[in-house]
Amino acid sequence: MGDPAVYMKIIVVDNPKSGSACPRQEIRQKCTAVGIEIERFIAIDSALARKLAPYAKKACTIAAIGGDGTISAVAGVIAHTKATLLPLPGGTLNHFTKDLGIPQDIDEALRRTATLKPRRIDIASVNDTYFINNSSLGIYPASLRIREEIEPSFGKWLAAIIAALQTLIRLKVYHVIVNDTAFKTPFIFVGNNHYSLGSPGGAQRTKLNEGILTIYIAKTQSRLTLFKIACLALIGKAKRIPEFTEIHTQTITIETNRKHISVSHDGEVSRLMMPLHYKVHAGALRVLG
Repeated sequence: MGDPAVYMKIIVVDNPKSGSACPRQEIRQKCTAVGIEIERFIAIDSALARKLAPYAKKACTIAAIGGDGTISAVAGVIAHTKATLLPLPGGTLNHFTKDLGIPQDIDEALRRTATLKPRRIDIASVNDTYFINNSSLGIYPASLRIREEIEPSFGKWLAAIIAALQTLIRLKVYHVIVNDTAFKTPFIFVGNNHYSLGSPGGAQRTKLNEGILTIYIAKTQSRLTLFKIACLALIGKAKRIPEFTEIHTQTITIETNRKHISVSHDGEVSRLMMPLHYKVHAGALRVLG
């Protein structure tokens, strides 16, 4: 029996250097088996925007296979265009595909594409950097930087634990102004759409088209309380501690007396120039998922 008729042609963006990456030949076979033809593979790198630009302009369907970082990078390039993002799970963390209700088995995810219709969802940005899930400053990006440095020696999960503990020991408090209100905080979380810190497994959301940002600002500076909050967030009880200021808005500006600051966005860390201008772009991302 031959392969099924082709009903969709796609461009595939992947990270072949990732330890969890699926071999390209295997990806091609999986797609062919369900009637999807791959026109081109594009490796994610610093030239991604230039490589994807012609396909975004032609309103192609662009599949991103990987974790949140890979999918976020592709989404940032094709936001505000007529191109369609096809997110497929393939990394260690796949919060975005889970929030979209996409099966975490890639074969199952590919099989269901024939039944889907494109829809518009929101994407957010901080200055010129887009993100699909969330962004933060303070404890989390500091922890990520330490983890990246020690991960080759300790492995991902042990490095994450060590980095979190070191960050708490070296706790930094930031004097910030958020939309003209002053705060003294070690941590600010900005989510694309409505996030609930009280959900089992940590911060979660149920919709991606509400056109809002969710901001949580930690009011405590106690290491013990911050550790307690992190533990309770994992079991979905963080909201029982009145240590967050919660804000819902479409735009927010964060200022400090620093010229640059480390900011996390979908698991990546960048040094961004102050002030930070956050914005939700309602319906700017066309997705198949």
